[in-house]
Amino acid sequence: MSSIHAQLINIKGQVVEQDSKNPIPLVAISISGTENKTAETDQNGRFLIKNVQAGEYNIIIAKSGYVPLTFKKVIGKNGLDLGKLEMTTASTAIHNSLADMAVADLELDNDMEVQEISGLLSSSKDVYANVASYTFSPMRFKIRGYDSEYSDTYLNGVQMNDMISGYGVWSLWGGLNDATRNQESSVGIETGNYSFGNIGGVVNIDTRASNYRPGIKVTYSNSNRTYNNRMMATYSTGLMNNGWAVTASISRRWGDNAYVNGVFYDAWAGFLAVEKKFNPKHTLALTALASPTERGVAAGATQEAYDLTGTNYYNPNIGYQNGKLRNARVRDNFEPVFILNHYWNINNKTKLTTSAGFRFGRNGYSALNWYDAPDPRPDYYRNLPSYYSQMSTPPNYLAAEQITALWKNGNARYIDFDRLYNVNYNNQDVIKDGNGNVVADGLRSKYIIEDRRTDQKQLNLNMLLNTEINKNIAINGGVQFRWNKTANFKTIKDLMGGDYWYDIDQFAERDFKNDINKIQSDLNNPYRIVRKGDKYGYDYDANIMNAGAWGIANFSYYKLDFYAGIDASYTSFYRDGKYRKGLFPDDSFGKSAKQNFMNYGLKAGATYKITGRHYLTANVAYIQRAPYFRDAYISPRTRDEVISGLKESKVFSVDGSYVLRTPVIKARITGYYTYMKDQTKTLSFYDDYYRSFGNYIMNGIAESHAGVELGLEYKILPVLTAQAAFGYGNYKYQSNPVYLQTVDNTGDILSEGKVYWKGGKVSGTPQTAASIGLTYNAPKFWWVGINGNYFGRSYIDMNPILRTDKARTELDDQYTKQEEFGDGFTMDLFAGASFRIAYKYFLGINVSVSNVLNNKDLKSGGFEQLRISQNKDTNTYARPFDSKYFYMYGANYFVNVNFRF
Repeated sequence: MSSIHAQLINIKGQVVEQDSKNPIPLVAISISGTENKTAETDQNGRFLIKNVQAGEYNIIIAKSGYVPLTFKKVIGKNGLDLGKLEMTTASTAIHNSLADMAVADLELDNDMEVQEISGLLSSSKDVYANVASYTFSPMRFKIRGYDSEYSDTYLNGVQMNDMISGYGVWSLWGGLNDATRNQESSVGIETGNYSFGNIGGVVNIDTRASNYRPGIKVTYSNSNRTYNNRMMATYSTGLMNNGWAVTASISRRWGDNAYVNGVFYDAWAGFLAVEKKFNPKHTLALTALASPTERGVAAGATQEAYDLTGTNYYNPNIGYQNGKLRNARVRDNFEPVFILNHYWNINNKTKLTTSAGFRFGRNGYSALNWYDAPDPRPDYYRNLPSYYSQMSTPPNYLAAEQITALWKNGNARYIDFDRLYNVNYNNQDVIKDGNGNVVADGLRSKYIIEDRRTDQKQLNLNMLLNTEINKNIAINGGVQFRWNKTANFKTIKDLMGGDYWYDIDQFAERDFKNDINKIQSDLNNPYRIVRKGDKYGYDYDANIMNAGAWGIANFSYYKLDFYAGIDASYTSFYRDGKYRKGLFPDDSFGKSAKQNFMNYGLKAGATYKITGRHYLTANVAYIQRAPYFRDAYISPRTRDEVISGLKESKVFSVDGSYVLRTPVIKARITGYYTYMKDQTKTLSFYDDYYRSFGNYIMNGIAESHAGVELGLEYKILPVLTAQAAFGYGNYKYQSNPVYLQTVDNTGDILSEGKVYWKGGKVSGTPQTAASIGLTYNAPKFWWVGINGNYFGRSYIDMNPILRTDKARTELDDQYTKQEEFGDGFTMDLFAGASFRIAYKYFLGINVSVSNVLNNKDLKSGGFEQLRISQNKDTNTYARPFDSKYFYMYGANYFVNVNFRF
């Protein structure tokens, strides 16, 4: 035996409870490797294991009611100080695991016909945030009613919010639950150590290789939600003696028609983190990840379509081709992310982190398109019985009966792909240019499937400084630079049996039949004939640059902690058109004028420590934000024209909380108020009244978000824990914005005036949500729990046209009144167990069943269609098109099994 191994050394440390930092007494500690030793901690959670030989050990720290800590450590000649270790209660671990399941299920959709799903907050130590993240998520609950653009998401200190829209982009690391498990988050206005933050919270996902538990973890999951199967495998070395650390993870998710027909899933994901600690001062870390995904999308439908099909999960995007189910709407994305971090410990009080991140790849969303042919969508209003039943004279009402029968037997509810192919097979056509020369001769496709692409390249550079001035004052600050180029274009994904597609503007052809130039999509390449894979229709780049600096001073004293911070930023963006549109030859091609904005933000907050267990907190923020590119242009697909009066949005927010943390009770009650103004919204749609495809721009939108939120966890017994969460909000519009409606083909103004939104409710989330649950944590590391949940006061997304003077004069009140969805109750069950095998292997099983009462009548969202039919005799509005809805899933399950060694 060497002299090092002959020397007997010590292992020491302290164990505390994760949430409250209270010491956990009498924790059983077992080490095994070259020998086995067991120790007991004292009443303060401190432990000391004496006379241990140097070597490699498996260390297990266990306590009834808590998730055991396991890790592998190499103990050198100077012994080992594990420092302060945090143990998580089994109930908290359950909610963390379930929140991971919820995040795995949700993706972000941003399309006119697909209800936006906001990005989830990470699972958090906060009781209310935990419940909101998982239990409320099936109803698309948004904390404080905020969209995800008001919550900042960071990956190893690099901001990942989309620069086009501001939305969180959690789908970039979908399936990598193990790799993205280490998270630091704040709720609401509060700040972290790595960011100025936002009003809706901020989360930083830590992907440093050295921060992962050493070992191998293999996971299999089965579900009937958005996919059926998931496999994950993760390996981590921990920080090795040579200063290197490596963590790798791979994932696969797949399945067909898990809950809704046509919603298939085919996704892979990979993650690699490498870290090198050169010395105590300098460490370099590299993170690489990608989550290529292809999945079918479900769209909302009218209640008529749901009733005809007998299910609230009817998907109008699907049909049969040669007897096989096919979805016309498919998301297909592959956007790798690379991040390089340098950590410099300047001294024991000051750290400087320098980061560079790069994101690139493709993001496609397919859809049917047609030209010189009728609308093929089964839920198009002229394909529904109600269109004919409104006509009183035969044979129209007879047609309604016939179409109803076709819907009920299944033929009319699907896209008839075989018919669309046959139309193309029989459309022999010759295309000639202005001089009579033949440019195409063959089968011209009347129906195609196009791919709408938003391919991004984004560069992030930032530096973060954390320093302690003294024991009472610490300063965090940083500088950030972000650059983004997003290529927006369409390609031909499937010609559906045809030979080519004639790339002209069909609306312009209708309006300007005698002007051959105006119908051209690109005057630089007229009479364009496109085939599979070719770009067509529109093609432009969105170029965005943002630079900023921020700083926060934190002050900590015996009874009072407080902070104050400032943020300043500069944003510039412009459009770069690749096509010279025939309709707008002078302002569609090339680089547009730059739009420049200077903004700032202010934050302050304080915590008064009544005792070590009772706290009062208050936060206030005022933030300006440059308009997003998506809201700045009237019609970026066709031209450079910027919305008149474009300005920064302003947000004022304040909240106050009482926080209680004891070994028995953890609670937080918070009141908040937020006022947002000078927001802009742009909509594009076909207007039946004006018989034109147009743009609808609203300026001066203001809204307020006020409410209370309560989270409570109570340990009734050491093995029995109760949890409760309650959120009540009042989210409403506070202004009547002005609108301008223009013709997309000409830019001519169709109408202008006010949208009477003041007093209307903000949509997209229940404004009341509550949950109460019990969890039993057995001493042998198994648990079972139940939640009962209530949701209420959800509202439909309003069509602004229905709130104009014209609509309010010509339409019945039933069409202009905002719809409130009914309230409802659901129940969830969950259970799990953890097994230790031979002191070094661990098997974990988690099962959750959501909505066990199988409530299928809860609307989780919906929107009023923008189109309004007209009375041709009186030239007035007749009635709006029926609203479209989304429903929460009925009974569904998720089973998760993992094995660690």
